[in-house]
Amino acid sequence: MWKSLNYTLEKMPREVLILLICVLVAVIGIVDYTTSFDILISLLYLIPVLLAVWYLDLVTGIILSFTCAIIWLVTSYITTPAGNTPTWVLIVNAAILLTAYLVIARLLANLHRTLSRERRLARTDYLTGILNTRAFHDQANIEIARAKRSQKPFTIAYFDLVNFKTVLDHFGPTEGDKVLHFIGRELSRYLRVTDVIGRMGGEEFIILFSETDQQNAYSVIARLYGLLTEEIRKRKWPVKINMGVLTCNDTNTRLDVVLKEIDGMLFEAKKSGKSQITYRVLEQR
Repeated sequence: MWKSLNYTLEKMPREVLILLICVLVAVIGIVDYTTSFDILISLLYLIPVLLAVWYLDLVTGIILSFTCAIIWLVTSYITTPAGNTPTWVLIVNAAILLTAYLVIARLLANLHRTLSRERRLARTDYLTGILNTRAFHDQANIEIARAKRSQKPFTIAYFDLVNFKTVLDHFGPTEGDKVLHFIGRELSRYLRVTDVIGRMGGEEFIILFSETDQQNAYSVIARLYGLLTEEIRKRKWPVKINMGVLTCNDTNTRLDVVLKEIDGMLFEAKKSGKSQITYRVLEQR
């Protein structure tokens, strides 16, 4: 239940979430106004503040902290029996609440930033900045399931850098890292946000093009291949690219089946000893 709620809030449009939080603040304010002064309502104001910090940003949480503290002060001043509590005491209490809200908001923002960074690092290849093997598998399975529902083909391109070991032997590991970083950067810059890009270890890379048939794959791959090979030539790196491109019209297939098929294609390309692209279509069974 919590995972479902968290997913809903994360995917909710910012404007809708702000409206929801404002309604929540209003409801708590009304409850605060209609209940006895002796009933502690101030902690409830933390709920919208925490929601704002976690799902929006710290600035929104800070603004909401001030708003909630002011609402609490006003409702307390109105509902407090005359003469029971001096105004300056209410102001001091409101200031204390505001300080507590701000401190908790800051701590939660730091926690959220740390968790986000760790989650991102756990899914990202440290050298290239694209998805690592595990993250690619997770995202690719999601895309394949989506293709199965929509009955639209997808294409996977798997390629490696031929003679990469030559770079390591002649120029050292630092230059090898530059090559891999370059490939990851260019893939991220050139391809669509919806394309799933991953490094499969060593000098092997993989791309899943969602909703892409063979004709569109030809066009995209040709331009990408030309871009990479030209830039590699300019930098005088002694590497070439072998690529296997598999278009899946069979949307009922599984990722492990696709990877086995395309790995065989890449092996055939390697045996030829040439820099080339091999295309194949996996038809409906």
